[in-house]
Amino acid sequence: MNLLKPVFRGNFAEPLRFGHCLEICAKAQEGGIRFSLSLSTDDTSTTENFEIDLLIVVNLQQDQITSKKFLNNEWLDTESASLGTADLFREFKIYIIMADGKFHISINGQPVTSSKYHLRLSQLNFVEISGDLEYVRQMDHRKYFPHPWPPIQMLEDRLHFSGDVPMAIKPGHVMVVSAQLLGNELGRFIVHLRDVFDMDRQELHLSVRFDTKSVIRTAKNIPHEEHYDFDIEDTDGAFPFQDFYQPFKLAFAFLANEVKIAKDGIFLYSFSFRTPNVLPVVGGLKIFGINDVVVKVNELKHFKMNHLCEHFEYSSLL
Repeated sequence: MNLLKPVFRGNFAEPLRFGHCLEICAKAQEGGIRFSLSLSTDDTSTTENFEIDLLIVVNLQQDQITSKKFLNNEWLDTESASLGTADLFREFKIYIIMADGKFHISINGQPVTSSKYHLRLSQLNFVEISGDLEYVRQMDHRKYFPHPWPPIQMLEDRLHFSGDVPMAIKPGHVMVVSAQLLGNELGRFIVHLRDVFDMDRQELHLSVRFDTKSVIRTAKNIPHEEHYDFDIEDTDGAFPFQDFYQPFKLAFAFLANEVKIAKDGIFLYSFSFRTPNVLPVVGGLKIFGINDVVVKVNELKHFKMNHLCEHFEYSSLL
C-alpha cells in the first residue's frame, strides 16, 4: 500500500482514546521529496485487512501537506493545504491530539490540519512513518486528560530515542525495540527505565560497552544531595553484540519486581528492581549513544503476556 520506505513502525501500548496524544520528533533528509505518517488498524506491510483513519503526506518539494483515509478499500476525505517545509530539514515535532471527534495535528507548534474520526480510536493500533526522513528519535504516546501520564513530558537533547507510554506498566507487559548502531565501534549505548515522577531516578540503567565487551545493569536510585548515585553493578553474562553494525532486537519483559532482557530470540539477563514495588511508576524506554555511537530505532512493539512472561524472548526474534 505504502510505496515509501518505512523509517519507523510500531503498535500502541494501550488503545488510543480521547485525551491521548502522540509527540513525534524527526528530521527530513537533505534533498528529500516526501514523507508520510499513518494510523491504521493493523500493520499495512504484513496484512491486507487493514484500514487507515489518518494518513498525512508531507511533500517537501511542493510545500504541501495532504491528509486522507483508506476505508472499505477506497481513499476518502483527501484534503491538501500549504505548508512551509524548510524547517523540516532540521529536527521538527509533529503533535497529534485525540480530542473532540477529530485528530488535531500540528508541526513545530503550528496547527496544520484536523481530521474527523471515522473509526473508533481503540481500533487504531498501529503507526507507521515512511519516506525521506533521516531518523525518528521520538515516538511518545502520552495522556494529557484527565491527568497527564507520564507526569513529566519532555524530550532531552541527548536522547536518540524516547518511547513514553500513556499508562502505568503492569506485570506481563513486553516492549521490543529494533535498532541499528552507527559510529564508533568502540563506543557505548545506554537504555534507561526511569521513574515517571523523577526523571533523574533510573530504575534500570543498561550500558552496552563495546570498548570493554560488557553489558552493565544497575540502577541510579541512591539519594545523594540533590541527585542520585549508582547502585551495585550486575556484570555477569556473555556479551551478545558481536557485530557492531548488525541490526538487533531487544525485548524487555516486566514482572512484578524485575525486568527480563532478551536479544534476537535469546534470553540474556534478569534484573531485580532495587526499589520495592516500583513497576507502576516505571516509564517507557529512553535510549542514547555515547562516545560517538548513534542509535537508530526503527520499530517499537508492545505485547501483553501472562504475569511470568514465559518465552518472551521469542518476541525478539529477527
